[in-house]
Amino acid sequence: MDSISRHEQLLRVFHLIDILFGVSQPLTTAELKRALQKRGVIEEMSDKNIRRDIEFLERFGYSIKRSKKRTAKGTLCQAWIIDVGRGPIELAGPTISLPELLSLAVARDFLAPLAGTFYWRGISQLIAKLEAVATPELLAYVEEHKDGLVVHPKPAASKYRNRTLTAINRAIRNTLELTIRYTSLANDAPKNYCIHPEALVLYDGSIYIAGYRAITLGKRSPKATTDGRLNGNGTGSSKNAAEAIRFFKVDRVIDAKPSSRTFKRRQISVETLLEDSITMYRSETLPRRYRIHIAASRARWACEKPFHPRQKVERQPDGSVILSIDRTWDEEMIPQLLGLADCVEVLEPEDARDRILKIAQKIAAKYVCHPVRSFDTLASSLSTEGDF
Repeated sequence: MDSISRHEQLLRVFHLIDILFGVSQPLTTAELKRALQKRGVIEEMSDKNIRRDIEFLERFGYSIKRSKKRTAKGTLCQAWIIDVGRGPIELAGPTISLPELLSLAVARDFLAPLAGTFYWRGISQLIAKLEAVATPELLAYVEEHKDGLVVHPKPAASKYRNRTLTAINRAIRNTLELTIRYTSLANDAPKNYCIHPEALVLYDGSIYIAGYRAITLGKRSPKATTDGRLNGNGTGSSKNAAEAIRFFKVDRVIDAKPSSRTFKRRQISVETLLEDSITMYRSETLPRRYRIHIAASRARWACEKPFHPRQKVERQPDGSVILSIDRTWDEEMIPQLLGLADCVEVLEPEDARDRILKIAQKIAAKYVCHPVRSFDTLASSLSTEGDF
């Protein structure tokens, strides 16, 4: 079972637990399916998968009581209910206290990037329970006095169209080709893309679709299926850009329509593909090794952040550090290194040193005609003018 299918099963299982804890009579397969559909968890599902989910619960310690139940047509069907208080662990129906709901409401700003996704439905239901027992005046008072908790920058309200996100989630769950109308930063005119969506990625407060361009599969040599890095099956030939994983920001998706055509999910997960990245950058070229020296003034920051998820740290006697990064890309590394100004030096690769030197020379050329003043002198002059 791939990671997406496993995630979908866990989502169904938790809903099944909630459903079975909330009833006093056993439910049949058909009744469980209707309950899941009403919650928006599934669109359609086989009886076999429902039974597998029930078996999953039993395997993880839930005492499931089986019985026969007569349907409206008079036939007998198997039905299930959780036998509370039985099994390896004494279980009881889930309860949520008012303080727990209050904590969720106060921390909702942290969850704002999920607004509009299927995760937000459960969050909204919990907040609705709080609003049912707390007056608007009390909630306003809490909002005004949530001292010690600051979210900066404050997330915007839900910016994703529900219809669009529903279509995207349906395509991911059911491995359906997805056609999106998308505007890029370079061009405001929308363009149509047909993609194989693998996952939704939450990065820096925004949601992205991670997927591959849909292409007509031609004949490939056996060797082509074992070489490369960018393709999710380990086949990323740099000759075809469609083989590289791409990220589409949901903010820029104008419309999304799943088709009836299915695709085979890639063997390498999106999470694994991002392990070599500082941000969300991917390239058709192969990543390479970097060694960088970071001054003592920024060494602690580079270790705590960390600068790169797979960095190896060599601490130096003067408090500085040398970071070894086995797999990364120039186009992602160089902008990050320039942001550290004179606190960083690239030790290898040599051609990256040359490239940064050329960039630094171009930057210096923009200021070469201006006299260099110390920061203290500049600050003093601005303070005198009332602008600092």
